[in-house]
Amino acid sequence: MVADYRGVFRYSDTPMSKKTVTYVSHTASRTGAPLFLLHALRAMGTLEWNQNVRMLETGPLLKYFKNICPTRVIHSGLMNRLRSKKEVPDLYYLHSHSYNFLHQAKRENVPAICHVHEVPLSFEQESEKTIELLRSYPVRCIAVSKFVERMLLSMGIPQQRISYIPSGIDSNYWVRKTDGKGMRSTIGIPSDATIIGMSGTITLLKGVDLWIQMAKELSTKYPHKKWHFVWVGSASQYEPKYMNLVLKEVEKLGLSNRIHFAGEHEDPRPYYEMFDIFTLSSRTESLSLVCLENTMMGTPVIAFSGAGGPQEFSDYGFVQLVDGLDPEAMANAVLELVESPTKKAELLDAGKRHIPTMYTIENAAMLMKKEIQNALHTIDSSQDSQ
Repeated sequence: MVADYRGVFRYSDTPMSKKTVTYVSHTASRTGAPLFLLHALRAMGTLEWNQNVRMLETGPLLKYFKNICPTRVIHSGLMNRLRSKKEVPDLYYLHSHSYNFLHQAKRENVPAICHVHEVPLSFEQESEKTIELLRSYPVRCIAVSKFVERMLLSMGIPQQRISYIPSGIDSNYWVRKTDGKGMRSTIGIPSDATIIGMSGTITLLKGVDLWIQMAKELSTKYPHKKWHFVWVGSASQYEPKYMNLVLKEVEKLGLSNRIHFAGEHEDPRPYYEMFDIFTLSSRTESLSLVCLENTMMGTPVIAFSGAGGPQEFSDYGFVQLVDGLDPEAMANAVLELVESPTKKAELLDAGKRHIPTMYTIENAAMLMKKEIQNALHTIDSSQDSQ
């Protein structure tokens, strides 16, 4: 029996029966963690267990999850309701912003794996009881980056219960198909403009205010470059009025004809194809898949060192970091890259070497599958020894 399981979990009534894994995710929105889970489930292939998905909130990805396995939305207020024995799985796989579900897992005596995409700010909003349960209950905590791994260690989670599985992308999918001129024309951007891109939900956490300040710096100090700035992503459902404030700020700075908010799109590649430089303005990121996507499409990436997660990309040489969260420093870095084809080539060459081997959805799915297999086999071994 493995010590991590502590002998307190519910086991199947029949040793040879096919186990069930329930994935729990906070939402089916078209954002990083849910998209990653969707693609990972697709990439796992043949499984030795049954699986289903429980979402705490609905979203546009729900129909795609349903195409893979049984999926339904559970309102958070109903999580604690008494459930039939058939609904209780052999293993919970808690995937992003679902740690409160650990309390239910413990009540049901079901082991849990936690796949951690969050940053320290996210855990500051969790109760101390939930944090304590995260320290003691999961059989495994999966860190999506070295930054997250260090965070988990600082929270008191033992190293032996942490696995590093970097999030990944389909590197064959994220390939530039066009020169982006068609989309430039659609949006109304001159063909000779230099386009600086960003992608993500429009929130303070993603640094949209810092990004606008960077745009002001470039437009004021270096107007000869005909700068344009394109943000792909929509306003947060939790901050619906924030977008109005952002637009007013853009207008006040005289940038309404240069900054373009393109909205959310199922396939953002046609927009990424316009970008000359991608600037990750996030104040904090666990890793950042959009950095990987844009690098594979041949667009060099700049990020803030203060964001945390992209540090490992910089260590491998394919993302340029600027100090802290300084918009002026990012503007200077953008200008340097625009005027240095050699530096751009170095970043992109490093990305082509490392991303297809280290940051692919296939690798991540394979490692996730092994973690689940290990947990289920341990359940079988524990049951056999009883």
